[in-house]
Amino acid sequence: MRNKIVEFAGKNINVQEKRIGELEILVRDLFPSTKGKLKNLNKALEDLEIDWDLLYDKLPVIFPDITPDDIKNAYMSDLENLIGAFIEVNFFALKKLIPKLMLLIQTGSRQK
Repeated sequence: MRNKIVEFAGKNINVQEKRIGELEILVRDLFPSTKGKLKNLNKALEDLEIDWDLLYDKLPVIFPDITPDDIKNAYMSDLENLIGAFIEVNFFALKKLIPKLMLLIQTGSRQK
């Protein structure tokens, strides 16, 4: 299991890798329109309206150690580091595969 310690609003937050089933539930809870399916996440993110309430509501779901006061006292760079660590820990394999898949697709389309 991967993990990464990230400082957020003066706290050390342990970002831990989630099981696939946990990610499915998390995606479903955060973005009900996805029904827990990653393939529907892009559309849900496109429709998402970012506001402060969203941060206060959704961040503690993903990171239970974070409180509304932590969010209020955080810098935007703290938020960027926290979300980046979550993606790195949970979707590292996807991040590595995407460039290779794109190269494969480009190579295949040139051969036609």
